[in-house]
Formats: sequence, C-alpha cells, structure tokens
Amino acid sequence: MSPSDDLMISSIALLICIVLGILGFRNNFKVHDTLKPHRPPWMLISLASIATGFMLLVHIANLIGFETGGRM
Repeated sequence: MSPSDDLMISSIALLICIVLGILGFRNNFKVHDTLKPHRPPWMLISLASIATGFMLLVHIANLIGFETGGRM
C-alpha cells in the first residue's frame, strides 16, 4: 500500500470513530422512560472510539512526517 492509501484509510477510520463517539454520547445521555436497561453500553462504545481516535490522530501525524515517538 502506498502512503496516500494509508492516509485515506486512517482518515476514514478517524471519521468513523468521531461518528461513533458522538452517537454513543447522544444515546447514553438520552432520557430513558422505561426501567429496562439500555443495550449496548453506549458509554463504553463512545470512550473506546475516542481512545481509538486519539491513536489514529498520532498515526496520521506519523504518516504526514511528524515524529511522535521518543526513540533514543
């Protein structure tokens, strides 16, 4: 794969993480009128997508050319 393909795939994955994070927070803080538990656990999904999004940001920065790791 070429670097431009890696950048495109990483950008699409970052957009998916952003959408999942927004959807998860919106569904988690929605008013629930019933007492039955809501499935799936939206807070875990949103937090996992935010963590994955941060890792993807670092990966994209490395693809662009910034050195983010401290190699000594």
